Amino acid sequence: MTLSNKPSSLVISVPKLEPHRPPISTGIIAHAIECAGYPVEALDLNIKLYNRIDNNLYWNLDSVWEGTRKPSLNEYKQILACIKSYNNNYARNHNIMISVFGNHARPFTKILCSYIRKHYPDKQIVLGGQGVLSNALGDKKPFGQIAIDEGLADAYISGEGEIAVVEYLKTNYNYEGINSSNFKQIDELNQLPFPNYKYFKVDEYDYLDGKEVFVVASRGCVRKCTYCDVGRYWPKYRYRSGQNIADELIFHYETQGINQFYFTDSLVNGSLKAFRDMCEKLAHYNTQYNAGFKWKGQYIFRPKNQTPESDFEIMRKAGADSFFVGVETGSDKIRWEMDKKFSNEDIDYQLEQFSKHGLKVMFLMLLGYLTETIEDHEETMKMFPRWQKYVADGTISGCDLGSMLVFLPETPIANMIDSHEVYFFNNGNTGYLENQRMWQSASNPDLTVYERIRRRLETHEQAIKYNWPIWRGEQRLQVVKSLAQEYLKFAKDSVSMQQQQLKKDGVKLIQLVPIQDNYVTEWWQS
Repeated sequence: MTLSNKPSSLVISVPKLEPHRPPISTGIIAHAIECAGYPVEALDLNIKLYNRIDNNLYWNLDSVWEGTRKPSLNEYKQILACIKSYNNNYARNHNIMISVFGNHARPFTKILCSYIRKHYPDKQIVLGGQGVLSNALGDKKPFGQIAIDEGLADAYISGEGEIAVVEYLKTNYNYEGINSSNFKQIDELNQLPFPNYKYFKVDEYDYLDGKEVFVVASRGCVRKCTYCDVGRYWPKYRYRSGQNIADELIFHYETQGINQFYFTDSLVNGSLKAFRDMCEKLAHYNTQYNAGFKWKGQYIFRPKNQTPESDFEIMRKAGADSFFVGVETGSDKIRWEMDKKFSNEDIDYQLEQFSKHGLKVMFLMLLGYLTETIEDHEETMKMFPRWQKYVADGTISGCDLGSMLVFLPETPIANMIDSHEVYFFNNGNTGYLENQRMWQSASNPDLTVYERIRRRLETHEQAIKYNWPIWRGEQRLQVVKSLAQEYLKFAKDSVSMQQQQLKKDGVKLIQLVPIQDNYVTEWWQS
C-alpha cells in the first residue's frame, strides 16, 4: 500500500488543557503515525477555542469541564462554532483520532463526536489518552466503551498509544489496548522517537515566559499518593536515561531554537539517577554552548539524606528554574496518610536549598482530605507564616489551593469509600452525584460539606494575609462557589433540615449542616 492510498488521520487535542504550550500527546501520536508511513495532520481545538472566545469565558468553562455544571446556551454555541469552523476544513479528509486527556476532556469530546457523527457519518472516530479509561463514580464502563455504546466512537485505545495506534491503522484490532483496558506498557522508552511540534502553529500559544514545549522523561510514578490515579494508567514506573532526556532538549534547541521546557512527568526527580545524569549532561552543554536552558516540572521534596547540597548546585547549572510540589497540607499526619512521605522538616531543608541556589517552587494544595481534623487544618494555617520568608525572597512563587478532594475511580482513596462510610448527596438520596465534592463521611462527621467550604475559604484568606500569590484563585473559587450554591440548594430543598439525617444500612447517621443563605454571597462580595 502506497502512502497515497493509506488511511489519513487527523489527531485532535480537546479541552480541558492549559493553553500555554503545544500539546505533547498529540505531537507524540501524530509523529508515531507519520514515522510508520501514514499520512497525518494534527489539530489543537483547545488553543483554537482559547484564541476564539473571551478569556474570562474560556476560564469559566473550567466548571463545565469538571462536571459541576452544564454549559449555558451561549457557551454551547461558542463551543459548537469553534468545532464547526475547524472540523469542516479537516474532517472531510481524514479519519478522526481524539486525545482524551483525563476526565475533564469528556464534555468537549462528547460534543465534538456528536458533531462529526451528524455531519461526517462515514468517518471513523477513535479515542485515546488517559480519559478513555476514566469513569465517574457510578459508571459501570470506562468512557471509551461508553462512547462506543452511545454511537459516538468506533474504537478506543488505552494505555500508551505509539504502537497501538499504528496497529489499529494496520487493522490489527486485536492488539492489546484496542477496545480494552488491558494494554501493554512500553518498557524501552529510549527507543521511542522524540515528540514533534511541527504539526502546530507554535506562535498561537499563550506562553507564560517565552516559547516552551513539553518533555516526557518518565511514565508512571514512584509514589502511590492515595488520591492520585496515575497508577491506574501507568502501573509500572519507567524512565528514560539521563543522556536520552538531555539529547531531546538539545535536539529541540539545535533544530528549533527552543531552550525552555516543561516536564510532564508525575515527578521529574522520580529516578534520582536519571535526574542527576540529565542535569550533569545539560550543565556541561549549557556551559560549553551558552544555551540558556530553562526548565520546570513536578518535583517531590525528599529528606536531606537523599538530596545533598550538590544536587541543587548541578540542578541550577543545568537550567532548573521552577518546580511544582504537592505539599497538599501543613499537617505531617495528613501528608503521611496521603502517602507523600515527607515532613515539614524536609520542606524546611528543601526551601533553604532552593533559596540558596535560586530555584523557585509553587505549592500545590489539597484541602479537606478525608481524615482531616480541625487540628490538621490549623497546622495548614500555620504553614503560611512559617514559610512566608520564602515568599518574600521569591523562592515560593505561590500556591494553588485547588478546589478540594474528589474520589477518582480506582485510586486508593476510592477504595476507602466503604470503610470510611462516605456518602454522596443526590437530591436527598445517597449515591453518585455529578458534583463529586458533595460528600461526607461517617468516620469523620465534623468534616461536613459546609466545614470543608469554610476551611477552604479561611485558607484562602490566610494565604492573602501573608502575601502568598494564589494561582488561578478566582477560577478555583468559582468551583468552590458552585459547590456551596449546590449544597445550599440541596439543603433548602430537603425537609426539616434541623432534623433530617441520611441513613446508611440503618446504623450510621450523618447530620447535614445548612449553609446560611447569605454565607456564599457575602464572602464573595468581600
